[in-house]
Amino acid sequence: MKKNIAILFSIALLGGTISSCMKDAEPTGLITQEHLNTVLEEHPEKFDALVQGIYTDIQSFGDPGISHNYFGQMGFNYLTSLMGNDMIMTGRYGMSIYHYLLDYWQQDYNATLTRWREYYRHIANANNIIRQAPADATDPVTLQYRAIALGIRAYAYLQLSYLYQYSYYVGADDTVWGKGAKYDHSKDLLVPIVDEKTTEDQPRKTVEDVFNFLIKDFEESYAIFEKIGAVRTSSPTDIDGCVVANYLARAYMIKHDWDNGAKYAKVVMDNFDILSTEADILQGFSNINLDDVVFGCDITSDNSGIYRSWFSMMDYFGDGYAGIGVWRAAFGPLVDRIADDDVRREWFLDKRNPLTMQIAAVLYQSIKFIGAGRSAVFNSGFDGTGWELGDYIYLRSEEAYFMYAECLAHQDNLTDAVALLEDIMSTRQPSYTCSATTKEDFLEELIFQKRVEFWGEGMEFLDNRRLNIPVDRTDATWTKERNNHLAAAKFKKEQETEEFLYQLPISEIENNKNINEEDQN
Repeated sequence: MKKNIAILFSIALLGGTISSCMKDAEPTGLITQEHLNTVLEEHPEKFDALVQGIYTDIQSFGDPGISHNYFGQMGFNYLTSLMGNDMIMTGRYGMSIYHYLLDYWQQDYNATLTRWREYYRHIANANNIIRQAPADATDPVTLQYRAIALGIRAYAYLQLSYLYQYSYYVGADDTVWGKGAKYDHSKDLLVPIVDEKTTEDQPRKTVEDVFNFLIKDFEESYAIFEKIGAVRTSSPTDIDGCVVANYLARAYMIKHDWDNGAKYAKVVMDNFDILSTEADILQGFSNINLDDVVFGCDITSDNSGIYRSWFSMMDYFGDGYAGIGVWRAAFGPLVDRIADDDVRREWFLDKRNPLTMQIAAVLYQSIKFIGAGRSAVFNSGFDGTGWELGDYIYLRSEEAYFMYAECLAHQDNLTDAVALLEDIMSTRQPSYTCSATTKEDFLEELIFQKRVEFWGEGMEFLDNRRLNIPVDRTDATWTKERNNHLAAAKFKKEQETEEFLYQLPISEIENNKNINEEDQN
């Protein structure tokens, strides 16, 4: 039976009745919808306050009283990294142990509820803007805000797709991980679609329906950015055409649309180089002015989350959790495979790294992310300040280059795919040569190099989902001597198992009249 408690959690949105999954949208204040319409029509720049609210949620969304694990998109990156092969826990720390053990997917857990609320609040806020920024608008300012809102709404549905259903297709043809297009989840139920016209509770829609919706949003958003000359804006803190193109490439690759995946990855490539100097690659990924930053957030003393933040969780040199004992380490066999002359090996304290015996708390400890920057912490005068002010980097251009190379391989253009990977790797490992002669071997090598490149940034989780890469932490595969995962986490899980399928929050089942217990994952 439905519990009549919805009003306890409801925050009224302007525009009438809302779907249950929208009950956590932000209040717009004590102004009427009519007054808001008038203000926005006369002063479209006033949309900026609504957009800034969205940016704030991307940086720091978390429910009141929730653990310090949750801080918007970077929190997603951190926690999903713990759900793969390549990041290990060095102790049984309460805040994130259940993500690491793949045991936080049930309907009454904080993980399922917090992510649901986070992305549906993005959707609600985007719908508020879209209502007042029609498709037939001619003012470039209004059009730009419409493009931002469409991009945010599509991004939110894409993020929901990673959690609340299996991937559109599980696996891809001609890979070492098996499966492919015939392992089709497109008709499975995903989440409700709530747009700017929605006034009532909505049922779950299929994966196919949601992807059709979000791709349409992304495409319109990109077309607007292109029309108004905002494919790339002057600031990496803006949602612009390149940001949308990056997410759109991800979405198309999930659908095995390699042509469109390549098309939109190329947009980013045409506008951004990758990091090419050792100083930049080892900087600490805490400066949005690095050449590869497609989308990020400028962290200041006014918006820093201190302990509830990315660098608190990831920076060994700071005074956050990662600096006071909750150390972040990489999977030993991953690091061991990195070539001796690959500069990225300096991100990890293995036995080949001269710093290991001097500063490592645990073997394979990560020093990839440094809030104050590497040059500061290795300065003899460093006093420990500034670690909490490292910028957030949501998207890096290197992803587009890797995506483009993968699309080329899936298009059976192995020659160009190999050439591009070698070009990327020349900036990391000068002696690199790709010896793969088959699509299967090339894709395995590409994904390995991508795992190294994006260690800790959540990318492994996304690729595991769509390519059917199992989480295999077993001694049987790696041997006990090489396997540095905690004993309780030494298991093997395939991608189509319940641990990778978040249930809908129990509050949605109870409050949405169009979703019942039998609709639950």
